[in-house]
Amino acid sequence: MNNYYDEDNDFLKQEYKNEGKETQIATYEDLNRLVTSKVRGSVLWMVLGLVLSGLTGFFVINAAYKGMFSYEAFESLVKVSVVLQVVTVLAFTFLIYKVSSSVLKLMFVIYSVLTGISFSVLFAGDLNILITAFSVTALLFLILGIYGYVTNEDLTKFGSIATVGLITIILASIVNIFLKSDGVVWFTTILGVIVFVIFIAVDINRIKSNIIAHAVQGDMEILNKIEIMGALNLYLDFINLFLYILRILGRKK
Repeated sequence: MNNYYDEDNDFLKQEYKNEGKETQIATYEDLNRLVTSKVRGSVLWMVLGLVLSGLTGFFVINAAYKGMFSYEAFESLVKVSVVLQVVTVLAFTFLIYKVSSSVLKLMFVIYSVLTGISFSVLFAGDLNILITAFSVTALLFLILGIYGYVTNEDLTKFGSIATVGLITIILASIVNIFLKSDGVVWFTTILGVIVFVIFIAVDINRIKSNIIAHAVQGDMEILNKIEIMGALNLYLDFINLFLYILRILGRKK
């Protein structure tokens, strides 16, 4: 496949050769509409996931407060949901090439609900801090998301840097189980904010690039899978960034 712009930069020709024959040429406007639609779709699915998580978490903690189930049952429910979260996200990753995009969307919805259950305990804390952390996260997501979408730079290299940062956080957190150092906690928290801020821009940029790379094939099922996989990545970016910002605000208080 060869991609190139004409001299006026207002026309993108994509030639896809199949058995030696040119099968598709699309205008830049058509491609741009498709990319915009799919990136927007990923973001909207992410938002849906956040809404489902929030509503589920609020319902569960509210039910616990009203005595609909015991503390022991609540604790067990949270533990089971955490395990099922891991199972669901692993299944999502391994089955992405084997199941339809509709099944992946259902798995994403299930994962969002499970996350809401496991995070329901957050609603028992200070709601002002919770709202502030969410607002700051949403603002950062908007800024970095826009940058990741509009930039012409390939941000893949920054993704590698963020991955190294994430591994550092994991290793430092394991070591701190024994050290119990507040300094290490602050280090991993600040680094966590930086890492997931980077991931937001990188993942938006990656969704855009993947849509462009596969658009020429005209296979909507592949594009739909890219859309929902992108939504899961953005959801995880948002949730993790939110948790680190919440930790900062909570510790300051």
